[in-house]
Amino acid sequence: MRRPLLLMTLLSVLPATAGEVGLLLDKQVGKAQALGAQKYDAVSPTGLGIRAGFDVLDLKIAALQLNATWHSKTTGDLTYGGTKAGELDNQYIAAGAMVNWKLLVNVGAGVEYRSEKLSFRPTSGAATDSTQGRPWARVNVGFSVPTPVVSPFFLFEVAAPLSKKENPGNTKDLTDALAPQVQVGIYGGIRF
Repeated sequence: MRRPLLLMTLLSVLPATAGEVGLLLDKQVGKAQALGAQKYDAVSPTGLGIRAGFDVLDLKIAALQLNATWHSKTTGDLTYGGTKAGELDNQYIAAGAMVNWKLLVNVGAGVEYRSEKLSFRPTSGAATDSTQGRPWARVNVGFSVPTPVVSPFFLFEVAAPLSKKENPGNTKDLTDALAPQVQVGIYGGIRF
């Protein structure tokens, strides 16, 4: 009898929380890198991700949110001197925190930690796989449509890593250095 009463008491003092789920359509932009005498052009694929967020503190005009993202594999052609040298695959999972201000225009800023799985598949030779973890900063701006049950939202988002690898000395370092340096996208979904 005491356990249900304790559980009901705990639930009554916890604030009602909100969450969101959405899709991210983005363009990832890399940076050209040189390995030996070969200078590889930047790889800039387009990708799709799914994100879910959970507000841990909601002050009505601002909320602190914990979120997680899964981003599908993107593939971009890797070229040097106009000649295709192979392909670079990239996919990631991320976990982070964000502060969202709910004004006339929605504005958000946050950080996340991404585990990026990269694969460089040259046109000749063996593939090089790499997994790297990097912190990223994200900002977004957009609007939501307030409705009684769920609120659709649309945001323009920019993200950049807080650490980068440069000057590769081998193929694995090249794979890591060719990872995205900026991500620009449209994020939309519903808040509940």
